[in-house]
Amino acid sequence: MSLYFRQLSLGPMDNFVYLFGDAEARQAAVVDPAWDAAAILKQLEEDGFRLTHIILSHGHYDHINALQELAEKTGATVCAQAIELEKLIPSGAGGLAIPRSSLKKTDTSGSVAIGEVTAEMIHTPGHAPGSQCILIKSAGVLFTGDTLFMGTCGRSDLPLSSPEQLFHSLQRIKKLDDSTMIYPGHNYGATPCNSLKNEKKTNPFLMAATLEQFLQLVSR
Repeated sequence: MSLYFRQLSLGPMDNFVYLFGDAEARQAAVVDPAWDAAAILKQLEEDGFRLTHIILSHGHYDHINALQELAEKTGATVCAQAIELEKLIPSGAGGLAIPRSSLKKTDTSGSVAIGEVTAEMIHTPGHAPGSQCILIKSAGVLFTGDTLFMGTCGRSDLPLSSPEQLFHSLQRIKKLDDSTMIYPGHNYGATPCNSLKNEKKTNPFLMAATLEQFLQLVSR
């Protein structure tokens, strides 16, 4: 299996949009399609890949505002946690309502295959009820959306957010292999990615050993 991978920096909020897939089958997925559907499609065309899946780390506006256009132009299957696809996105709870009629093909299962590449969906609520991280275990890659950034973590003071849930989600991430490379949803850190091992040594929100310590950090 040969992995196709692109990290695209798009939009006014320093978003990272990711393309990954099976380099031999020429099938690809996009993680958190935002701001510029044309740029995403152009990159796929230049690389010679067909978009088969759209994977959402969560349903906030700044991560899904190119979703409807991409889904309609490619017919790709939209993958997310059930609460995002079935409740929050159609209702506009994340700031942008996308009609269910535009989401013709959806998938809320625990993993998805893009060719021979398997992506595992890890439910990590806290920033949003349906936040999830996407793990490509065979490549040691984890897309963390707004759950974990380089040196910090996502906000937990938004409507439907929960700092308690975010703490427990980060504890779950800490149990992954130390060599796992973290790819966040925004370019908010000193580097565009980092190993989990390094983040566990330097990120105060991962270093917090108890819920009480974590709550003190997020309340500052």
